[in-house]
Amino acid sequence: MAQLKRLAKKDEEDVAIQIPLSSSEISDRVLQYVELDPSRFSKRYNDLLYRPVSFTLNGEKHQIQYNFCTNPYCKWHGLPQEKFTSVKSKPSRYRLSGRGKGERQSIICNDDPVGAIKGMTWGCITMPVSNWSVAEEIKRLVRIDTIKDMEPDYQFHKENCDNGDATPFREPNLFYKQGKSKVGAQVWQCKTCKKKTNLQHIIKREMTFYLHLQETY
Repeated sequence: MAQLKRLAKKDEEDVAIQIPLSSSEISDRVLQYVELDPSRFSKRYNDLLYRPVSFTLNGEKHQIQYNFCTNPYCKWHGLPQEKFTSVKSKPSRYRLSGRGKGERQSIICNDDPVGAIKGMTWGCITMPVSNWSVAEEIKRLVRIDTIKDMEPDYQFHKENCDNGDATPFREPNLFYKQGKSKVGAQVWQCKTCKKKTNLQHIIKREMTFYLHLQETY
């Protein structure tokens, strides 16, 4: 028997995101957001831009980190942020520009201070993204693309029926089909307790479900 479907709810999601910040870091950010001006706040927490975010999808763990050089001709292409502590000024592989008011920030490739990798840097400019936001968007897309079985709360059995937990959706072999009701709804009868149940209001719920989808889109 074909079963009606519904969209997954938020508490039924198949994606679990590991929050990339500790409780103390979140509390500190909330406090400093009020006390610091935007440029100082950005400078204080810009290292979080390069922190990977992990999430689990269908039991498999994934990790994303999109803030790196995207120029395939640059020696820093695809490499994570790194601070070169062996150099006196301790420069980093990337720096952020555009911390002024109203300016959009960008990731810029710095020169190689140690020359450990062959090639050249080109001062490439890459637009940063929030890895956490990307993970949340993946979670949202998975949710709206996931459907679950919809089982209304029917009473298919008389009290104390030996098969009281069975439904024609899961165990159709435990029920008889007893034709259709006057409105065309399927009627089922438990083989054990002989209780008959018609699915009249399931048709109404199906129509409401699809009408709601049409209004949504």
